[in-house]
Amino acid sequence: MRYLLIFVFQLICIAAGAQQKAMFTQYMFNGLAVNPAYSAIDEALNITALTRHQWVGFEGAPNTQSLTVHTPIKESNTSVGIMLMRDQIGEVIRENGAFATLTQRVQVSDETYLAAGVNVGVGGYRADYSQISDGSDPAFLDQNETRANLGFGVMLFSNKFYAGFSSPFFYYRSIAGVSDMKNTAYRPHYMLQGGYLADLGSDFKLKPNALVKYVAGAPVQIDLNVNILIKETVWLGASWRSFDSFDFIAELQLTPQIQLGYAYDFTTTELAKVQKGSHEIMLNFRLPIRGRSFPRCYF
Repeated sequence: MRYLLIFVFQLICIAAGAQQKAMFTQYMFNGLAVNPAYSAIDEALNITALTRHQWVGFEGAPNTQSLTVHTPIKESNTSVGIMLMRDQIGEVIRENGAFATLTQRVQVSDETYLAAGVNVGVGGYRADYSQISDGSDPAFLDQNETRANLGFGVMLFSNKFYAGFSSPFFYYRSIAGVSDMKNTAYRPHYMLQGGYLADLGSDFKLKPNALVKYVAGAPVQIDLNVNILIKETVWLGASWRSFDSFDFIAELQLTPQIQLGYAYDFTTTELAKVQKGSHEIMLNFRLPIRGRSFPRCYF
């Protein structure tokens, strides 16, 4: 019962304070979910499906699914994309969304580009707080609404590094439905991200990554990661996420076009005593675009 109360309390904090968007352990292989400018990095049609099951073994734990698709437009420096997301916490909170992205890049040196992107879309949000509350507290009234979203991002990148700043859900507001937004107002997530690729001989590459997330009213969250690529086939990596977990990552390049990924999170909170960690599975397809080169994309 103690740990059930802890979990319910965390749900209440999400509802009453800054509503937190889902985060992925494999963000360095699924960049469009973090920054709408990311699509400018890849010269190929990129399709990524990801499912995350958090705190396995704990009834009502969050689970999230996403599908991202992005592609450059012919031989231009413009790229477009779509992102579909589903997020659920038990039977209490459900959220679905569909978003479109548009990105433009400019070349700033022989091998370096600067890109800016936006994403727009709508989402459906439903919160049945009556399942965990007797209704006496007006902060926990049921909600059922449609929300509009506008996000942005910028990235500086080459084939050796990337650095970006983004807020993919900068403006996320109710446009229809029943809500009490003064108590459950969404607060923008601001994210800094970066990574570097280092050659360690003919068979190995090292890629450290970092992600820093800030939400008003919540502690700054830092995610530090390092991956090593072995013989252009297997990525092995580890991450540390502040206030949350240590993570293991493995990615397998099945073919030049198909990559399969898995991540396991070792939770460092009190919930570690009553759950079996978090699992994340990713499947990525990269397909060549007519008239464009098809180099390996390490980011």
